[in-house]
Amino acid sequence: MSGWKLPKILSALAVLLLLGFAGCSRPQTAVEAGNATQTFHTASVGEPSELDPHVINAPPDFKIVPMLFESVVSAAPATLQAMPGVASSWEISDDRRTYTFHLRPEARWSNGDPLTASDFLYSWERALSPALGSQYTFLFDAVVGAKEFAAGVLKDFAQVGFAAPDAHTVTITLKQPTPYFLEIVANNPVWSPVHPATIEAAGGMTARGSGWTRAENFVGNGAFTLAEWKPADIIRIEKSPTYCNADSVRLNAVVYHVYESSDTEERAFRAGQIHRTERVPIPKVPAYRAQSPTPLRETDSLVSRFVNVNTTRAPFDDARVRRAFALAIDRDAIAARIYLGTAAPARRVVPLGTPGYPRDEDFEDNATAARALLAEAGYPGGRGFPVVPMSVETGSRTQLPEALQARWLDVLGVRVEILLSESRVHWSNLQLGDYTLSIGGWVSDYPDATAMLDIWGGSSGWNFTGWKDPAYDETLAAAARAIDPAVRSRVLRRAEGQLVAAMPVIPICFEKRPLLVSPSVIGLEENAMDRVDYRPVVLQP
Repeated sequence: MSGWKLPKILSALAVLLLLGFAGCSRPQTAVEAGNATQTFHTASVGEPSELDPHVINAPPDFKIVPMLFESVVSAAPATLQAMPGVASSWEISDDRRTYTFHLRPEARWSNGDPLTASDFLYSWERALSPALGSQYTFLFDAVVGAKEFAAGVLKDFAQVGFAAPDAHTVTITLKQPTPYFLEIVANNPVWSPVHPATIEAAGGMTARGSGWTRAENFVGNGAFTLAEWKPADIIRIEKSPTYCNADSVRLNAVVYHVYESSDTEERAFRAGQIHRTERVPIPKVPAYRAQSPTPLRETDSLVSRFVNVNTTRAPFDDARVRRAFALAIDRDAIAARIYLGTAAPARRVVPLGTPGYPRDEDFEDNATAARALLAEAGYPGGRGFPVVPMSVETGSRTQLPEALQARWLDVLGVRVEILLSESRVHWSNLQLGDYTLSIGGWVSDYPDATAMLDIWGGSSGWNFTGWKDPAYDETLAAAARAIDPAVRSRVLRRAEGQLVAAMPVIPICFEKRPLLVSPSVIGLEENAMDRVDYRPVVLQP
């Protein structure tokens, strides 16, 4: 008996089916395609407000701009300590007040123009010009004359402590020794140079929103240059061939995908659309912790989460009311139940991990004391207290404002209304003072306690609370004059005590940063300030 044979028609059908299955392989994901082309796909929490380093003001901006511009020094990816940038080396004078930076002769702008010392002086004059209105001028306060020039008191920029002895040398003279000065410069885009000819062609030194940061007009000096910006969608930056250290940059491009929702972001990661998220929905953290291996990274941070209080609006113009709202909060419950261990309770303002700073707390959660303070202010049991609007950024964790809302109703008898707005509107309202309470936070601009405490100084462009206290400013000034580190730390701790007593901001927690990273990503260092440096990164299949 001969062997069984498949009829010809069935045999042909089998071949067709096999060919069909072979042709139905799944399409390549963005991550897989990116691995092949060295294109890194990452999340952006909301739309950037601007890519001009001197006027940026929203969190998404600070993730992109440092890749497009570089100052005299840059920040080491993991430690945030200053390392060579446009300057290959520098010296510090014996009195620790004058810094001399030697610029790389090969430094170029992305259009090929040489980058010179005069470009830095032009840029710093622009950043400090009152007419430009930068909110980060306080980061120049250590420099001779900078604060006065920014305030419009000093008119002659030549009297500010910047000089260019020659085309490749820049000097900066400080009012007094500032131990963390290099870290201020390294970690803040406001110190970046801008291309003078581009700025002048777009309307001049103090023109804002002039369009020079559109891709077709853009000129920068960073490791990457702007290739595409589709609002509310993507920002694509590409490796700059004119960057002075271009050989060390392995990626060809970075694409930032704008997500307002952390859930959408996490789904995009699971679908292979992005290599890295900026956040993870907190309820999903335990499941990711249980995976082995896991894409989850939990990074300590210098992030303080708080509620901004508009102290110019009644009844929050009364410090007793502000303190009542602060003491009523159950921070342990928030850290455990809402953050699932990804945050620590904050009963102070300066993050617990700040180098060289004490870790003690300033107050205790106390519902009884909170009720007593509110009654003393004229609202026993919350009677007569108006409904309080609280602004919340779309895409942020709604569990936190909802927990505060419930707690304040339960403890104080006060009703709070949650108002959601997208990132750009939320930050704009905060800056305009168009709010009563607003969920906010701050990532330290450099690894020192003053990075938090200076925010609420009288001259700060980031103090949106309307609160000013000359005594607080004087304490900060006394700390700046202190040479001995232990003395300086004690004085700063006293300043924090003054701030917490007035409570223009209500501390909630110190966040860690859970995020997801694809296993194909090599060389990506996370740091406490969430400043991601893509220069050392390489992608593998």
